[in-house]
Amino acid sequence: MKKLNLQKFAFDNNAYCDFSSATAKAVAGKDILLCIYNMDGSELLAISGQQGLTINRSADSIEITSKDTQGGWKSKIAGMKEWSIDNDGIYALDDESHTVLSQAFENGDPVCLKVVDGKRKRGMFGGLAVITDYPLEAPYDDSMTYSLTLEGMGALVDLLANPVSPDTMPQESASLETLTVVSVEGTSAGQTMVYVNPVKSSSNKYFYKTGNAPLVYPSYGEVVTQTSWDGKTGIAATSGQQIMIIETDATGKALKAGVATVTAKAGS
Repeated sequence: MKKLNLQKFAFDNNAYCDFSSATAKAVAGKDILLCIYNMDGSELLAISGQQGLTINRSADSIEITSKDTQGGWKSKIAGMKEWSIDNDGIYALDDESHTVLSQAFENGDPVCLKVVDGKRKRGMFGGLAVITDYPLEAPYDDSMTYSLTLEGMGALVDLLANPVSPDTMPQESASLETLTVVSVEGTSAGQTMVYVNPVKSSSNKYFYKTGNAPLVYPSYGEVVTQTSWDGKTGIAATSGQQIMIIETDATGKALKAGVATVTAKAGS
C-alpha cells in the first residue's frame, strides 16, 4: 500500500515559509484570556471586553547577611510569595462576567479565576483571588472602560506544569481545532484507509461519521455519539461521500475534527 507523506510544513523543502521552533512556540498576547467562574461554578466566563492583562508574581526578600559574608556583598533568600492580576478593557454593560465581578466586589467575596490560552485551548494559571480595585471610566469622547485588580489568596497554580482534567474552557472562546484527514483506497472493496494529522494523544479517542457533503461539525466540548475508531482499521465508506474524523478527550468530548472526500476501493 502506498505510504503518504503527511508532513505539515513541507513547502519546497522549507526553502521559504520556514516555521522555526521559536515561531511555533511564540504566544500572541491576544490569545490569552482572563476568565472567572460564575456564581454557582457551573460555567467558566471569559471577562468581556478585555484588552490588557498582566500577571504579577513576586516574593519577599529576606536578608541573611552577616559579618563573615564573603566579599562584603549582601546575601538574601526568597521569602513569602504573592501574586496579582491586572486586567482592563471595554466595559460591557449587563454582561454576565461583569455582573459576577460586581457582585463579588460588593460582597467582598473571592472569585475563582483561570487564565487560558484561547487558541490552543488549554489552561495556563488558576487560583482564588479577591477584587481590590474595579474602577469604571466613561469619558465623553471615548468608550466606557474598566480596570480590574485581583489579589491572590494562596497559590497561583501553574496549569501547564500541573495540568487538570477536564481543562474547562469558556464557551464563547472554545472552538474545534482542525485535523488534516486523508482518505485512500482500502484493502478490500468498499473500504477506505484514513490518515490523520496530527495524531491524537494516547488518552484521547477517535470517532467518525460518513455521508453526503456537507457533514455537520460537532460543537467544541460536545459529547460525541458517532462510531468509535482505533485510528488504524479500514472504514466502510462510499467514494465521493465525505468522512469526518473527530478527536475527543477521554470522556468523549469533541476537541478536534477534520473532513476528507472518501476514496474507497472499487468492487472486483
